[in-house]
Amino acid sequence: MKLCQTTVQIPCDGLSTLVWDGDDLVDVTSNQRIRLDGSVSRRQFGLAYEFDRAVCLRRFGSWWAVAYENRGTAAALMKNGQFHRQLNRDFSHADRFDYPIALADRGNGRIVIIHCPRSYDTLEFEDAETGEILEVRRSEGMEFHSRLAISPNGRFLLSAGWFWHPLCGVWICALSESTDGIPNSNELAFSYGYEFDSAAFLDDSRVVLTTTSEEVNDKIPNGGLGSLKLGVWSIPENKWSSVADLAECSGMIMPWRNWAISFYGHPKAIELSTGAVVHRWDQLYSGRQVGAIQLGDPPPPQIALDPQGGRFAVSGSNGITLVTLSAAD
Repeated sequence: MKLCQTTVQIPCDGLSTLVWDGDDLVDVTSNQRIRLDGSVSRRQFGLAYEFDRAVCLRRFGSWWAVAYENRGTAAALMKNGQFHRQLNRDFSHADRFDYPIALADRGNGRIVIIHCPRSYDTLEFEDAETGEILEVRRSEGMEFHSRLAISPNGRFLLSAGWFWHPLCGVWICALSESTDGIPNSNELAFSYGYEFDSAAFLDDSRVVLTTTSEEVNDKIPNGGLGSLKLGVWSIPENKWSSVADLAECSGMIMPWRNWAISFYGHPKAIELSTGAVVHRWDQLYSGRQVGAIQLGDPPPPQIALDPQGGRFAVSGSNGITLVTLSAAD
């Protein structure tokens, strides 16, 4: 299968955050919308704070979003483009690693915020509408939670965080009461061979993980990977489906079909089974962040990922570059 792509440039500036809402790109801090036809709506408001990242979720006729300061403690919960209430995270080392926050659909019309408002090592599940705490989880499988993500079917939560003294790891837990899919447990902590760089869901049952060249253990356990590896882990089979070599760190990744888009330096499409780079977007700078801690200098620009739609957007000095992926036999 061959990877194909189309690239479109949309003039736009002054964005603080960037997320996908259906076919629109949105700056959560102003509710400005950038559409695929290149039209850009006017800014509707300002939040009077320098938020620089956001997450969002549309369900049950409502659009929920959180704008947050990635290396700070402040966040703003938005509903349908209007400020709903303020959120915060634990201050411990907050300036050193990515803000842990995700939005999830728990059924029955209830949207929950998953974050760490009281302690860096404790996840709280909070009703978005009311602020009621529905569940609290703490595990030895992850210490400093970061880069939270929900599987497409909503059954699993991923945390690509770190342990003191800084060693980046990955932890997955089942969100439903049923533990089907994670053998003998409702959570999975990946052991360390080399330090993990990034992790993201490929689909409902597989997760893609990458490592750096930083050695943690000289003996690589079953749930670990060697230096600069790209691995696909099967949750129901509890094993690696494939492992390939990388030429360099991956940085943030967006798995899509047979590939993972790596955003270290410049976006590049990497074949999952071989680790081969099959396409590069060298004209786009996408930062040099590695893991949850090393932000890179300069830090990454605004990047919006849509793995379900097979597209991503990267902001730059000339506006937004939108890339749409497709596959051909």
